[in-house]
Amino acid sequence: MEFSIDMKFKEYPLDNRIKRGISDLGFIKPLEVQLEAVPKILEGKDLIVQSQTGSGKTAAFGIPICQQLDETTEAVQALILTPTRELTVQVSEELAAIGRYKELSVEAIVGKESMQEQRRALKQNPHIIVATPGRIMDHIINKNVKLDDVKYLVIDEADEMLIMGFKEQLEAIIEKLPKERVTLLFSATMPEQVRYLSELFMKSPEQIEVTAEVSTVEKIEQIYYAVDGLKKSKFLKQMLMREDPRKAIIFLNTREQVDTLYDEMKTWGYYVTAIHGGVEQKERQQRINNFKCGRARILLSTDLASRGLHVHDLTHVINYGVPFENEQYVHRIGRTGRVDQNGIAITLVTSRDAERFEQLQAYLGYKIPCKGGHLTRRGKKTNETVEKRQRFKSDSRRKDKVTLEINAGRLNSMLRSKDVLSALKSVSGVDQEHIGKITVKDKTTTVEIYDGREAPILRAFKTKKIRNQAYRVRVQNNNTKGNRRQ
Repeated sequence: MEFSIDMKFKEYPLDNRIKRGISDLGFIKPLEVQLEAVPKILEGKDLIVQSQTGSGKTAAFGIPICQQLDETTEAVQALILTPTRELTVQVSEELAAIGRYKELSVEAIVGKESMQEQRRALKQNPHIIVATPGRIMDHIINKNVKLDDVKYLVIDEADEMLIMGFKEQLEAIIEKLPKERVTLLFSATMPEQVRYLSELFMKSPEQIEVTAEVSTVEKIEQIYYAVDGLKKSKFLKQMLMREDPRKAIIFLNTREQVDTLYDEMKTWGYYVTAIHGGVEQKERQQRINNFKCGRARILLSTDLASRGLHVHDLTHVINYGVPFENEQYVHRIGRTGRVDQNGIAITLVTSRDAERFEQLQAYLGYKIPCKGGHLTRRGKKTNETVEKRQRFKSDSRRKDKVTLEINAGRLNSMLRSKDVLSALKSVSGVDQEHIGKITVKDKTTTVEIYDGREAPILRAFKTKKIRNQAYRVRVQNNNTKGNRRQ
């Protein structure tokens, strides 16, 4: 097949039914990742693609895979693995749209949904399965799915998948697939674990590293406001009236913050919805659909929505506070300014956030301009004491909090809260929402854990290390009365 850099999709040597599906999606000219990847995938090459979120990578593998599959063969011919339910649903919808006129069937397989219904769907032998690793592994174990005819394996968001602890499941799934296949690995970053995975299961892969045609900094206007912590919601209300976003996601660091702000915003008369890990998955997807189709203009979310959620016409991303991890800021603001759109990212920063905000700017390598207020370092006896009391009251309402203690601190190990957070999030089934305050003392570190996730953490840390060093992790004896789990 002949390709040139100036070609539009309608000029590509593709099945007219695929071109029609692409046209329905509004794709006219290929983006850089598509320009690089599509011809090579059509040639049957294994690829490692490093490409940032919002670069058009789903179509980069979706178009050539849909082109090459045989719609007359009733067998699973492509398996796409993704780290989250939201991304699974989104990828399946885009692939279904690309392959609609070729009558390719696509099935999304995710956890916490009826195994019986999924088994019936898998018995129909869809051409493409998009799945989270845990759930598709369940079906493999129960012999509900046949993967003998898989010609394409895609590992999407590989770095996030490994951070979430799916390494063993990925390896087990891949071992069940035919050796003769095309393997495509897509990742925003390329840590050693991702490279190890590629060396283990890919055949002489070519590497593509895509820098967005327009950088995130240029496509997204990033600003911050220095705000009084006690008046933050009032400021948010005024700011939303002034900005008047077409659609906006407001990111918050905890479930409690999401629920509290959601209750308050409903009284303002806003069409708002909210998601976090405590919302049942079917309900969560319904709320996301309501937001996508415009029945709600504002979505409140924890970092659950920071990766894998693409919403057309999302004009604003608002950080209600500075995220705990610098990387999450990049993922959050990447929800806007996607593909051919521009966006605005606004962060509300209180005095308590000042130090973390400075660290974020150092990580980004640039200063985010201030559009209002004056940011001072934490330490003055202003409204901080009241904020601490409010946070304590909020935490105390959660009756399933457990405090874990690690026998390492800043003096005997130079441990940092970031190191602990990263190690905890690598435990399967544990995410940001389950992790509360991390306090690094001189010789010990304490971590607040919610929703019963202390059990898998304690099991994992019998062998898991923090910065290549093993530490003892135990339940602290002096947990707050009423919050202790036995």
